[in-house]
Amino acid sequence: MVATRERLVEKFPTLPATRVALLALVRHLRATLAFERAAAAMERFAERYPGEAEASELLQEAGLLRAQLGQDQRALALFEKVEKIYGTKDPQRAAIVHWARVDLLPKTLPDDQARQKHAIEYLVRHGNKGGPGRRIVAEVTVAAIEWRRACKQKGGLMDLCVTSKPAAMDSPKRGKPPTVTCAGPAAQVVTVYPRDRQLADSAQRRLRQVIELGQALPPVEDPWLRMKVTEALDEAEILVADRELEAALAVRPPTDLNFRVEDYLQYSSKASDRQKYAAQKRKSEDSQRRFLAYWTKIREQSNDVTRRYEKISAREGSARGAFAAAARVAVLVQAEVDTLLAAEVPDGLGSDEAIKAYCGALRDYTTPVEASATQALEFCWERAAAFAYTDASVEFCGAELQRRLPRAHPPQRELFGWMAPPPIEPVSAPVQVEPPLMEE
Repeated sequence: MVATRERLVEKFPTLPATRVALLALVRHLRATLAFERAAAAMERFAERYPGEAEASELLQEAGLLRAQLGQDQRALALFEKVEKIYGTKDPQRAAIVHWARVDLLPKTLPDDQARQKHAIEYLVRHGNKGGPGRRIVAEVTVAAIEWRRACKQKGGLMDLCVTSKPAAMDSPKRGKPPTVTCAGPAAQVVTVYPRDRQLADSAQRRLRQVIELGQALPPVEDPWLRMKVTEALDEAEILVADRELEAALAVRPPTDLNFRVEDYLQYSSKASDRQKYAAQKRKSEDSQRRFLAYWTKIREQSNDVTRRYEKISAREGSARGAFAAAARVAVLVQAEVDTLLAAEVPDGLGSDEAIKAYCGALRDYTTPVEASATQALEFCWERAAAFAYTDASVEFCGAELQRRLPRAHPPQRELFGWMAPPPIEPVSAPVQVEPPLMEE
């Protein structure tokens, strides 16, 4: 039947029966899994009968088949034709076809550059024609790439312009005495790097506009598009909160603190001793004032940012957004604790007992705060394991738990050997042109 219809199409292209034969040929080739020949037949029908109702549908299906066969450039060219066909008579369909090309971006461009170029082209050509949902996804795509480009420091933590490394241990440097701190072996030092102001401001403006657009978004019926829109809105709110997070991480504790006051000097008969006591008291009061001002400021900033992330995580809009928010809460709170403990012990404590007492008092302040960081890490890691989900945020949560609490969360490599994490999204195999051979 296929051979007969192919001869009819080739030898009698002008007969009315040729159109019916060509459509039947498409059905037969599709049914026998001859996808490449089916795509060629679909393209031939669209070329011969461009005004027919089936032409645009077959051309779009041919593009999908070419893409599944790995012929990306051919598929892109077909989608361009389909978009032009729908351009005037069905603008919404043209916008949908344009956005569907996101998975067929040219391999010659870096990933971010290709995705940004595609999203900007979509917004310029179609704007709201594809619906507010696709516009939100496109806007967030552009803004997120701008936000990443604003950070010139490579290797940042979860798209933050931040790096983390172990805190320096107490050791003498160039003949100087060792720096004494209250930090433990798991403490980390967080460094915040400045972003390009122009790119960062542009990204934040776009993200805030997207959040306002999302508040007035009507229900999205398409399940796949609804998932993408939810992820995009979560990402927008996370990136807006990330700016406040980086500002909070940049706050450093005051230096040159001294809480030592020798009370007995105030009763001395010597004027020099009483002057020394007065100077010590002024220094101690100034140190207390600066320390309390720092602690109050950092706690207020931390609480504000944490509430924003917890709102995203509690909403459970998307798995990616919930786990990213939980991981960032842990980064903020744990960095706050580590920064305070890794600061140099104030002068004037003198004995080891006084230093231990100071560090113990500091621990009384930081232990409840550190517990909230552990809670966020455990939520991220355990919920992700329950749903068999992983991404950069989940991997960070697991690594931090294994490093800070190795008894409660032993490394998986030690228990089970190396386990490859499950894929973030389902992995699709290419179209099988020939049926697989059965093994005996």
